[in-house]
Amino acid sequence: MLKLNVNQEKQLNFEIQISGVQADQLSSFLRIEIDEIEYGFPAQVKQESVTVNLPALKTVIARKLKEGTEVNVKLEIIADGHHLIPWKDTFILSYPLVIEAKIIEDGSNSIPTFKTKLVTKSRSTKKVIQEDKVIEPLKKISKEEVKNISEEGVYEYMARAGTKNEKIQRVIYEQAEIAAGTSVPIDVLRHVVKILKKKR
Repeated sequence: MLKLNVNQEKQLNFEIQISGVQADQLSSFLRIEIDEIEYGFPAQVKQESVTVNLPALKTVIARKLKEGTEVNVKLEIIADGHHLIPWKDTFILSYPLVIEAKIIEDGSNSIPTFKTKLVTKSRSTKKVIQEDKVIEPLKKISKEEVKNISEEGVYEYMARAGTKNEKIQRVIYEQAEIAAGTSVPIDVLRHVVKILKKKR
């Protein structure tokens, strides 16, 4: 019993012993039975081996195959009108989870935006209401604004950063004040920024 990743091509190699006939007089197929339908994939026969280049099954089978599905597989060799099956087994189909992340740098200073969709059900109409909302990221604070920032300005910054609960704002402010070792708003702000980054 073998595992077969339906997302990838696979090469299967078999060792065989042929006598009484030349390899170039043989034809061979790997046959996979799915939903009572047999799919045949041609094999290359040599004097001591058979090679099958199996394509990714998801490109061959129209419907989505379930993870863990067991399918019957057999190697068929045709010689002088005789059908021989020197090997058969079972494959378990698998869908390995693959997630890729890439950092994209375009060198531009444009501010990114994030689009979210809120889907709710209206009790009266029983219809799905979809609404789009664009969340603007924080704009950079100018040097002049930083110099003149007040305690209220620090709270406004937290609100713009997404922390709008007043109790949580107060806790963050107190933690930043302790970390800064001073009550000067500009020094407190620096530590508020660090705390908010850690929370994300």
